[in-house]
Amino acid sequence: MPGQMAAAGQLCRAGPGKDAGCAERLSDPSVAGAALALTRRRLMQAHARIAFPAAEDYFQIILDALDAHMLPTRRIGPHEAVAGTQDEIHLCIQDGRLDVDIRSDDPAQLNSMRYSVTSLIDFNAREAALAIVWQGDRAGDTLPAELQVLHVVGTETLGPNFRRIWFTGADLARYNTVAQLHCRLLFKRGRGVPEAWPMMTDAGRIRWPEGRALLDTRLFTIRHVDLAGARLAVDFHLGSHAGPATDWARGAQPGDGVGFIGPAAQGLVEAEFHVFAGDETGLPGIARCLAALGHETKGVALIEIDGPQDEQIICAPRGCDIRWLHRQGAPAGTTRLLVDAFDNIDWPQDLARAAFWCGAERDAFVELSRVARALGLPRDRITGYAHWRRGMSEPEIAAAGSSAIRE
Repeated sequence: MPGQMAAAGQLCRAGPGKDAGCAERLSDPSVAGAALALTRRRLMQAHARIAFPAAEDYFQIILDALDAHMLPTRRIGPHEAVAGTQDEIHLCIQDGRLDVDIRSDDPAQLNSMRYSVTSLIDFNAREAALAIVWQGDRAGDTLPAELQVLHVVGTETLGPNFRRIWFTGADLARYNTVAQLHCRLLFKRGRGVPEAWPMMTDAGRIRWPEGRALLDTRLFTIRHVDLAGARLAVDFHLGSHAGPATDWARGAQPGDGVGFIGPAAQGLVEAEFHVFAGDETGLPGIARCLAALGHETKGVALIEIDGPQDEQIICAPRGCDIRWLHRQGAPAGTTRLLVDAFDNIDWPQDLARAAFWCGAERDAFVELSRVARALGLPRDRITGYAHWRRGMSEPEIAAAGSSAIRE
């Protein structure tokens, strides 16, 4: 929409035959206040009108995805929501469309929001084959607003199948939160390669470096943040799932640079009783969450690994029982160890004071999530991630969309 935003009501135009509820609810003082606070500065705005007849079926899935990527959402109507720390993203279903409006006074942030909205809607509604076209202010190509380049300062061997790599860089405090655990790491393909990073475009897409500057990218958990030592750690599993990140980790040396985008993805929630479940990919997140719990917290951590050689020393409250589940040579993603152990947990009577966090292979994640809901655990007390799917690489999952990993 051209020009400055004079009032929150401009976010959604309603007229004859339109969903007037969108415009009416945008007069909510909390929404209007956020909009007016932003209008005191030079705002850039963009909007997308997406033909999406099945939008209602996907709306909550899309909101959950935004929530998990540092864009907290709030419904302001059955077909309407806002997202972002200042409600800078507005989503409204009407006339067979999903209308999205965004605003920011920072060109890089505007492009990052465009990209986040585009990629999350596209990934979670891939089968709908949506055409997402942005109009409005142009920012030109910009670096991702959350991108930082960190450099290796040391490594540790954590048994035969894990390597911890320590990084340093500016503004490490941004990663020092257990509410957001994951980052996307960008790896150069070899030393001596010219440094080049992805650029966000006005189309809500990402332009990747080409030729010798090609990058590999994977999602990882921030295992530990040491602000006093100006460093953070990422644990790499060097097991059977070899790939670009594993190859990079094996050869990492001090001075090597890696791009970090994030943090994002929901982590620890407040509870009196916690249950964690995961395989090697979930282990770093489980360990970090356990270390952050209060001394009086109780709970259970179920961790599936190949064998005792992969057990690690983990800081946890005395009331938290860590149970190591050994596959004993069985391939990862082929056992029921996590599901069977989950069935033997003694849950508290008041499940509203409990929480469940899961990071594992897709099939285990799906079954554990279903069992947790069947127990009566409230939806907002369940945080789960299908970190991988047996038989599919991360690029293959990205190409297939979220249907490859969700229930």
